[in-house]
Amino acid sequence: MRDSGVGVRIGALAIIATVAVSVLAAYARTARAQTAAGTVSSASGGVQIERGGAIFAATPGTPVNQGDKIVSGVEGVAVIILTDQSQLELRPSTTITLDQYTTGGATPTRIGLASGMLKSVVNGTGGVPANFQVRTPNAIVTARGTDFYTAYTQSSPELGNLPGISHYTTVAVIDGTVDLAQAAAPDEGVDVGPGTTGTVAGDQPPRHHHRKFPTPEPTPTRTPRPTHTPRPTRTPRPTHTPRPTRTPRPTRTPKPTRTPRPTRTPRPTRTPKPTRTPRPTRTPHPRPTPEPTPKPRDLSPSGASPLPTGGG
Repeated sequence: MRDSGVGVRIGALAIIATVAVSVLAAYARTARAQTAAGTVSSASGGVQIERGGAIFAATPGTPVNQGDKIVSGVEGVAVIILTDQSQLELRPSTTITLDQYTTGGATPTRIGLASGMLKSVVNGTGGVPANFQVRTPNAIVTARGTDFYTAYTQSSPELGNLPGISHYTTVAVIDGTVDLAQAAAPDEGVDVGPGTTGTVAGDQPPRHHHRKFPTPEPTPTRTPRPTHTPRPTRTPRPTHTPRPTRTPRPTRTPKPTRTPRPTRTPRPTRTPKPTRTPRPTRTPHPRPTPEPTPKPRDLSPSGASPLPTGGG
């Protein structure tokens, strides 16, 4: 029973040792993957570093490790100084990965360019340029000089948009020479000299353009401009108080129109009294003509009529 207990303990120790070795090996691999390759010299406009699932802003002094992915925004620019003093300058809307970093020997430093434009200023030792490559999805650019641009875009400034081709790798060499090859045929490249450009269109062989292609020449170590101090807000002039509106003089009330005296109604014409019809002249009654008194017969001999006597 005692021997079996010892065996169990030995087996447990062996398992623990194996686990420890595995952990140490994984830590060593992680440490190699996180080897410091350089430092962010300047960054502005929105630049981020992705490392092991974490994303953080790139600021001056931020270390850059092998395996990091660096992304600049639509207005972002950044300059990274590697430990061998080579320099990487990201233009806006650019994504690179620091796939492999070495400081000499047969193994090259490899920079992956997924989109945008990257300027590389390659430093060497003893007058010999460093072993340095920029790789895009369809091309390999191997430095044999010191200063060049690499762009991976959806059109070519030299070729335009060729039928059936949607992506292009273009190099523009400022100083020295680079070898430009198609990704599927790395040994069949062409040399692109200073002041000229070359293009790999899709899966086609590389083309060397002998005419010069103007490229932007940013300052290698771009010092961010000092923050512009806004001008002090100008105190607005006091609002001009408008003159008070003059109260219009009251409208003179027109004198009331004299009511004309009412027209005197003419007195009604006096109806003349009707002319009195003159009374008809009274026809005088004809007075009866008195019958003539018959004269008495004069029976007297003298002719005088005897008058009756009163006494009878």
